[in-house]
Amino acid sequence: MPENLSDKVKSFFLAKSSKDNSRLSSDFDLLEMPVEAVLAYWLSIKKVIQNKGHDFLREERENTSEPFVRHVLGLLQSSLTPEMVEKFGLIKKQAIIRDLQRKFILMSISILGMSTSENPQKVLIRIISKFPISPIYEKQVFDAAATVLKKMDEGSLNRDKFLNIDHRMKIESLIINLIIYNMLARRQGNRELGEFISHIRSFYFAEGLSLIIDGFDYDFIKHRMNLQKKEILDLTESKMDMSLYLCSGIKSGLSYDDLQLMGSSYFL
Repeated sequence: MPENLSDKVKSFFLAKSSKDNSRLSSDFDLLEMPVEAVLAYWLSIKKVIQNKGHDFLREERENTSEPFVRHVLGLLQSSLTPEMVEKFGLIKKQAIIRDLQRKFILMSISILGMSTSENPQKVLIRIISKFPISPIYEKQVFDAAATVLKKMDEGSLNRDKFLNIDHRMKIESLIINLIIYNMLARRQGNRELGEFISHIRSFYFAEGLSLIIDGFDYDFIKHRMNLQKKEILDLTESKMDMSLYLCSGIKSGLSYDDLQLMGSSYFL
């Protein structure tokens, strides 16, 4: 292979990030944003409020797809006190972090299943075991996956939809797409999956897949994915905390300079 796939994965996401910068205010992902960009976003919110007042917040919130930022903008727009903003922002943060953690676990189960060529049926059982009540029936998953593979053979598949893996997907769609990858791995072999990397939005899943393709063993992949999951969640939680406290500071009427000082606490 002429180039390490880990580098290809990173290059793809860097290019994607650069391309998407022009629409940062309406379609961005807190998980993928650098800490500096999060601070810059909230400082820009403060500046616009100073110049235009709070009226623009409604439109900004309506045009923002990022779930936590959207919620915090709603809290900022509300009549809640700064203390209540922090309280309910924390509740939302905990809910989103739980959802992210579960989705990363499901991705990891799929990746580790591919690394050992495990039967996709067993992989699905492991996935479903992470829920108190299964969100989808086994038959639904395999019927949908079989239809996707058939369309792929016919050349009529929307690959960006059905070969995408993204933590922002609904849980049922995520499970189906994960099992599609496990079925593809059994059918084509792990090393043939590199062509699908460009359809994957989740860097976490894409890097796990690249480790398999590059020939790393189960134990190394498991260790790496567990470590990366913790790092991603810790950093995302830190960015959420920054957003929440800056929002509370804006609500309290703190100056731009004070907000900038608060934000700098999150940098080395």
